[in-house]
Amino acid sequence: MRAPAPIALLLPVVLVGVAAGIAASGADVDAGLLLPLVVVAGVAIASAVVAAAGRLALGGLVVACTVAVVVGALRGAASGLPLGPGSVVGAVGGGEMEIVGTLADEPRPREDRFQLVLDDLTAAGRPLRGRLLAWVPRTIDLVPGDRLRIRAALEGPPPIEGFDYRAYLARQGIGAVARSFDVERLGHLSSGIADGLAGLRHALAGGLNDLVPEPEAAFGVGILLGIRTGIDPQLADAFAHAGLTHVVAISGWNIAIVTALAGAGLRPLRRRPGGRWTESAATVGVVTGYVILVGASASVVRAALMAGALLVARLGGSRGHAASALALAALVMLVAAPPLLWDVGFQLSALATAGLLAFAATIDRRLSSLPRLVREPVALTVSAQLATLPVVVASFERFSIVAPLANVLVVPLVPLVMAACAVAAPVGALLAPFGASVPVDLVNWLVGGLTWLPLRALTLAGQVTGTLPLASIEVHPPPWLPLAWYPAMTAAVLWPRATPGLPPDEVALVRAAATAPRTSPGPSLLARLLRPWTLAGLAVLVLVAATLLSGPDGKVHVIALDIGQGDAILVVAPSGATMLIDGGPDPERTLRALGRALPFHRRTIDLLVLTHPHQDHVAGLVDVLDRYRVRAVVDPGRAFDNPTYGRFQADASREPGAVVLIGRAGLTFALDATTTARILYPTEADAAAPLPDDDINNASVVMLLEHGPFRALLTGDAEMPVEATLLARNDLGPVTLLKVGHHGSHSSTSEGLLATAEPMLALISCGIDNDYGHPAPETLAHLAEHGVGVLRTDRDGTSDVSFDGRQVVARAAGVPVAAWPLPMASSAVGAPVPRPSLPATIGAWPFPIATAPRRSWRATRCRRASSSTPAAWRASPRARRASSRRLASPSMPTSSRSPPCSMTSTRSRRAAPASRTASWARAGSPSSATRSSRCRLPRTPSAASSTMSAFHAAGRRCSSRSPTGMSPIAS
Repeated sequence: MRAPAPIALLLPVVLVGVAAGIAASGADVDAGLLLPLVVVAGVAIASAVVAAAGRLALGGLVVACTVAVVVGALRGAASGLPLGPGSVVGAVGGGEMEIVGTLADEPRPREDRFQLVLDDLTAAGRPLRGRLLAWVPRTIDLVPGDRLRIRAALEGPPPIEGFDYRAYLARQGIGAVARSFDVERLGHLSSGIADGLAGLRHALAGGLNDLVPEPEAAFGVGILLGIRTGIDPQLADAFAHAGLTHVVAISGWNIAIVTALAGAGLRPLRRRPGGRWTESAATVGVVTGYVILVGASASVVRAALMAGALLVARLGGSRGHAASALALAALVMLVAAPPLLWDVGFQLSALATAGLLAFAATIDRRLSSLPRLVREPVALTVSAQLATLPVVVASFERFSIVAPLANVLVVPLVPLVMAACAVAAPVGALLAPFGASVPVDLVNWLVGGLTWLPLRALTLAGQVTGTLPLASIEVHPPPWLPLAWYPAMTAAVLWPRATPGLPPDEVALVRAAATAPRTSPGPSLLARLLRPWTLAGLAVLVLVAATLLSGPDGKVHVIALDIGQGDAILVVAPSGATMLIDGGPDPERTLRALGRALPFHRRTIDLLVLTHPHQDHVAGLVDVLDRYRVRAVVDPGRAFDNPTYGRFQADASREPGAVVLIGRAGLTFALDATTTARILYPTEADAAAPLPDDDINNASVVMLLEHGPFRALLTGDAEMPVEATLLARNDLGPVTLLKVGHHGSHSSTSEGLLATAEPMLALISCGIDNDYGHPAPETLAHLAEHGVGVLRTDRDGTSDVSFDGRQVVARAAGVPVAAWPLPMASSAVGAPVPRPSLPATIGAWPFPIATAPRRSWRATRCRRASSSTPAAWRASPRARRASSRRLASPSMPTSSRSPPCSMTSTRSRRAAPASRTASWARAGSPSSATRSSRCRLPRTPSAASSTMSAFHAAGRRCSSRSPTGMSPIAS
């Protein structure tokens, strides 16, 4: 290879000069002294080169580099963080103030809070220069362009060990951090087409989320639309360890796939005059539209520009054209946004693309003996690693040695994932308003399942390769590594290489092979299997098998979901009917836990119960209402100053086809023919009386789950005063399982409760290293004294207690850890149940338990917070499901859904010798002529007596005279 001409080096030299100028502007150097010295030195060097060597072009390069340094320094200085009076930095430490700003980017959810970047700031009516990073309650839907008002005191960025967080924020123009508990939306600054595209993006994300469970849905949304906020951090870490970070978000690889798919679809244009340029222009249009759709953030624009370099290479026919396009793209971005120079994502994207241009073809030829499916991912991965190695090890001090293997497994799946998500997202968005019906459910199952399968394979490949021994090794590179590495790589690219000729005997063999008659072998078995329709047929077969294998197992399950410092209890009846009690503090984490606990095709929660309106119980339920079909909701019906609770009530009242009930003692729910859940507390009198200890925890809905001899007492956060009330009323008897109240706090689980309930096993839902010391040592000691086995989510992860009619099995993180027989006995409350002796704890687990540190941001007692908007609650960017679903409809055909859930009120104003039963028709029963109503329990006349029940339906009171009886909820 000949050395490039000086003109070919112009763009790289200018790029290096601009980067050097930006770097110098960030150093503590007087620009007024530095820039004249640079100009003088550059002119002197250029003059010396021209005089000594007569190389005018080389001297021109020196002058160009000098000018580039000056431009970079000026641009870097102009984009620095504003300081002094009237700036965000100058307002730090000024006490609490009212701040108005515009949301500059998508809000980032963090448990029960939103992290926002606010621009165009004013404080006390005066403008503030710079940007603000704000934490606000997660109570209203926000989109970029919203004008917000908060009250907060500005603080400097907190220190983070091993990371200069202040400098990181300063490069983004952020000079301070604010934590506010009051946020008000003032309006929205409309941006026309951008708002329309943002709405389309959120509608597509909602459509995909409706069809695919977590954690796979978040990966699909991230890969297709660049929305990364919901991706499981543990999965993201596994992908990073396996060298697969480029898969998780929109990157040059994803844009290249869009470019390739667009090129394939537009290939017929080549047959027309000028077709090559027409095809390329249309491809650029498709890619540009996609970039705008996914938000046109800096990372997405960077990926599109880098992919554009490859397109230029194809048009120009050489790597030189691509290298020039790459240099031009990087140069434009640095001049437009100088802080990108310090962005690790920009560095890795630019260097990886350069590595592909420099080394991929050579490595691919070296591996020509390998199959293409293996050769190409390895060549691409090794090329990118060679170019990015110094930046990776300097930034993360880790290096992935399994990246080539991981990419061989994952790279073929990414196009399938993008194509499947591109189909599922609009299908889900279009079908959302139609509600539940057999055709809609069938389409949802098919499209959602065919999207879930490659996403599941993708996440499994990342998990497996990321957790291999030595998948990522820790390194501490010397500072001079980049100074030695990149010159060596440049020399390897530019070094002249001779192409040796073939020996005479090999030339003869080649000629003989060329003139020999050829046979056309038929396609191999692998080629036949990789045909699109064959793959689709195999995928449908796998989907059918997965659906059949994930059906109800005939057991009752009580599952404490690992959602951090909070409560989320999932009950699954033998028929598959589900009841979710509370939702934890972090909606994303709750959705991930539900997605792992339920079959991929299960998108319905039959009964949703909120025990009390504390943030660590209600926050996750808001997103559950949005992502799942909910058939019945139990509201604790106790006023509490928590905006998230208000949003929960509003969303529950709008949930299509759902009945909203106030949780009061006597209300019973039949999940199926053998499993019931009965509310024990509070009664109407309890709800009207002052709160015990003036604590909203003591408003918790307490339930008793019964399935044959198996009984589980589900207490929410009820404390000792509630326990004493239940004991005084003789409402408690022996139970198999106790969900320990208030996360194992010392204020719950009294000696009287344990002596009366005699539980065999206890579930404690709490977060690792939580700030409250849950579970309390006193509580654990009481449980140990009574011989109660304990499962804790902070230690054991998601904990599952199941009963199949013969034995109870306890599982921690999916692994059985204990089992004991529980013979069938009388189902009357208080009947004796055989109690095998158990140790105070389950004992040492025969498997490793993940103990990654996790913290719950919010205190258990919800701090006062408020939010408001000029109008009512803003609707989700996507329309909520239409109300075509009904709990019981006489016209509905018989279906294969799980048996219905029912509810019974047993409170009566007077005794009567006879009874009167009101029932709701079971779904699919043609002989049942019933009605369904949001506020009124349907009735079927029978015998004499009746009861009066009063329920609150999400903020409004409605009552119905409901005879004693069972009320099925179609499932």
